[in-house]
Amino acid sequence: MKKYILIGLLTFSLNAKVVDKVIANVEGEPITSYELQNFSKQNNLPKDKALSILIQEKLIDSEIKKRGISVDEFEIENELENVAKQNGMDLFQFKNILAGRGELEKVKKQIKNNLLKRKLFNQIVQAKLKINPDSLKDYYKKHIDEFNVFDSIQVIKYTSNNPEILKKIKNNPLMNSAVITSKTLVLNSDNMPLGMIFLFKNLKEGEYSPIFNEGMNYSMYYVVKKEGKKILPFEKVQNIIYSKIAQQKQDIILKTYFDRLKNRADIEIFN
Repeated sequence: MKKYILIGLLTFSLNAKVVDKVIANVEGEPITSYELQNFSKQNNLPKDKALSILIQEKLIDSEIKKRGISVDEFEIENELENVAKQNGMDLFQFKNILAGRGELEKVKKQIKNNLLKRKLFNQIVQAKLKINPDSLKDYYKKHIDEFNVFDSIQVIKYTSNNPEILKKIKNNPLMNSAVITSKTLVLNSDNMPLGMIFLFKNLKEGEYSPIFNEGMNYSMYYVVKKEGKKILPFEKVQNIIYSKIAQQKQDIILKTYFDRLKNRADIEIFN
């Protein structure tokens, strides 16, 4: 049964000096005031919202332990390699860059946590996630505007090894710098990856794209003009539609599961 016990704050002391306070206990695992303050500040969240998320994270950790879910070093390395490829690097280059920044162990820890959660969520969802193929076409027909895109687009691609320089371009497009290269491109939507099509679809003429990490360099696009209109065929976007519907259903399944789990959990909040 879920318990909310309002009692005096527990404190830990060292040489009679208070160094931290336990503000909540979730299935025997404490949440401290220091942990809450850091999480709230890092994510720019009010403390009540931050505490709710931390409680959820403790419940997830508890469920992972109960189910005996684990991740080995090979899985972490494999995921690191996937991230490296997405950034245009091999694993060796990527690890060297992270190590040089002192971030390798931090990133590996994040990857491990993400893999553990992914395994847990898959276990919870897989038996309940069912998508009727007809629902894909229904979504396509009802949301046809989502797939109404340009025929061709003219952009300027800026490239630099320093992302801060690219940020300055947005405020001063005429700025010259030896560490920036630019070139004008005319792209046809028939020959573009879907991800890039939807990126440019959501940008207006005269707007800049986010800055992308391409491995050793960073890039940014400026939209000059778009020409023509076309509807992407269902066959080209059905996987995207499936992912959208699956994500929506997964979110509902997981929310229902963890709401019920929270109601049954042993949770103490100290005041």
